[in-house]
Amino acid sequence: MLRDTGVHFGAGCGGASIVTALARQPDIQLSLPERLARPWAPIACTLAERPVLLSAGDALSNKDAIAVPVRIGPQSCKLILSSALIAWLQQRLGLEGALTDEEPPQRALLLELASLDLLQVVEKHLGEDIRFGDGVEADSHFPLDLAVVVDGTPLALRLELTPALAEAWVDFIDHIQPPQPVGLSGLFAELVIEAGSQDLSIDELASLRPGDIVMLASQRPIALVDDKLVAPVRRQSDGFELGGAFAPKARRALAGSEQILRVVFEFARTTMTLAQLDELKPGQHLPLSCTEETGVDIVVDDRRIGRGELAMIGMGLGVRIVHLLPNALPVWNSQTS
Repeated sequence: MLRDTGVHFGAGCGGASIVTALARQPDIQLSLPERLARPWAPIACTLAERPVLLSAGDALSNKDAIAVPVRIGPQSCKLILSSALIAWLQQRLGLEGALTDEEPPQRALLLELASLDLLQVVEKHLGEDIRFGDGVEADSHFPLDLAVVVDGTPLALRLELTPALAEAWVDFIDHIQPPQPVGLSGLFAELVIEAGSQDLSIDELASLRPGDIVMLASQRPIALVDDKLVAPVRRQSDGFELGGAFAPKARRALAGSEQILRVVFEFARTTMTLAQLDELKPGQHLPLSCTEETGVDIVVDDRRIGRGELAMIGMGLGVRIVHLLPNALPVWNSQTS
């Protein structure tokens, strides 16, 4: 059914994008390890008064690394710094000796001062204070390998997080970098050209035989995308052309719906990407193979049950049943038993 709702879709027709109308991210609940493994873009930040990038990193080698306990609110975790990152921090902090030679409290204070700008960003999101050198040994299930990128060179570090802190980390990343839908314009949708439809009771449907005629409720062919968007089409000698922009399909209730089925008569159907559908323009030829001018498929509940042909009956348009597929009608006929 066509109804002008004032909302039109199809960038090629001057409407809103079909992608925004139909594309939906799958509602999949990712596990915590899957969320931790999800790619994220490097974060620009400041470390030891130097602009750097914080990014995902390769697995850290523990050789010459140092571990620093960290307390985040009531939770404890562990920060492990690679020897390369330690050497860079020593140079930035202007230390005469090695950072590893410092007493743990002094070392923690130096690291906290060097990380102050980054820590303030994380603390603001978490609503918790972060302190280096504090905390007890925690049961850390989730190692997170990171890198501080300086002039293109990654310097490795690792966070060993409790489940609660791992959740807090991915929430922090999602907050500053909301997950982006990937490739929605490349998703496929089904384009169907309908000659018309009619509502029949289960008994009426079961009684159909070749030669019977079903009158159409409407004589205007339409294009349907995933049974959600509808647009007018025009029949041409070599197929169909789009007659206008897509609009939301109007829904109407079926009287006695448990016993009534909608029988649809289709000229053709195909699949297209949402991007291809979005580019369609009024008057554009639709990429459908339709060799018979009056032939239509008979479809119920998205199942093809037979074949028919258009026939003018007085001032109306109907479909003459040519043949019905074996065992197709008993599926609905059994609902009455």
